[in-house]
Amino acid sequence: MNKWKIPGLVILSAIVLSACSVNSDADKLYKQPKPLSAHVMLPETIEPQSTQVLEVHVMQGNKTVDDAKNVQFKVWKKGEPEKVQTAKAHYNGGMYTTKATFEDDGVYYIKTDISAHGEHILPTQQVTVGKLSKEELRSLQPAENETHHHHSHH
Repeated sequence: MNKWKIPGLVILSAIVLSACSVNSDADKLYKQPKPLSAHVMLPETIEPQSTQVLEVHVMQGNKTVDDAKNVQFKVWKKGEPEKVQTAKAHYNGGMYTTKATFEDDGVYYIKTDISAHGEHILPTQQVTVGKLSKEELRSLQPAENETHHHHSHH
């Protein structure tokens, strides 16, 4: 009878341990967060002394986000970050919209501050207003798009 104890324990242990193995698809059982993305729409040309409509389409996965906690635009002229103009955007049929005023010729930055569903993104774009000086033309750089910077808040 004792000759079956050891092999019996080995078989029983193997059965118990195999029942506890990790399911290789376990990660799919949990909700996978989809990152926010934003498509900022700006006018093709902006004249000085004008007020422009700024729009952003916020998505999470392939769905439009219509219940963002916060969407606002921050606009400032290059070299004048202390003169930032902040405007809260409101949801309006698929887009969050607001208006901003561009006083002078020059290079401006438009940062869209978006918080929704525990995510926070800050896409930033560079735009030109009116005529640029030679120095401003030289300093132009490709517009930054920071939608890949995600900050989860749990």
